[in-house]
Amino acid sequence: MRIRDIILPEDHLFLIIFQELSDNIVQASSHLADLVADTDKGNSLHCQKIHQLEHESDELVRKIFERLEESLIPPLEPDEIERLSKALDDVIDIIDWVAHQICNYQLDGSYPHLGKFTEYIVISTTEIQKGVNLLGSWDQIKEIKNTYMNINQIYSRSSDLLSTAVTELFSLQDPILIIKLKDIYENLEEVLQECNDVGHVLSEITIRHR
Repeated sequence: MRIRDIILPEDHLFLIIFQELSDNIVQASSHLADLVADTDKGNSLHCQKIHQLEHESDELVRKIFERLEESLIPPLEPDEIERLSKALDDVIDIIDWVAHQICNYQLDGSYPHLGKFTEYIVISTTEIQKGVNLLGSWDQIKEIKNTYMNINQIYSRSSDLLSTAVTELFSLQDPILIIKLKDIYENLEEVLQECNDVGHVLSEITIRHR
């Protein structure tokens, strides 16, 4: 242990809150996947749980910025803390929004592309959780980089998935349904884009701390 860490130990509360945020994101993505699987049942319970997780995450982000004003030795640079907080918050915000859309649109039936999108989202958010949980363990920078690479690979696949899903919409006869599904598909792809943004932040953090 460094002498500086004994005199002025790092404020690890930030890392704890980041872990709580990533846990909320994983839970929200799991509820989103369950919601998509239950669209024909009109299940709004998952929407309520996601919205609750989003509110809890807002409170966690507020705590981070409050702590940042008074912390002497944060474990990351202040700008890194700010960027990671915003990126994680953006992920759960868009998950909440697309879940709200799915519930309001009251889809009736099974749509395989929705399931594939949420599968990608669950994988990506799990990788985010892994990367966030490794922050501060700078001897495991390679593992943190791997999480970003995995997130980026999933995001690359999502572009093809969106293209295929939108193309197949035009075989449907219901123009209102086409509009609803296209809107949902595009927002699900945006979830993956926000996940990729978190990956970028994690990657840049590892470059500065290696």
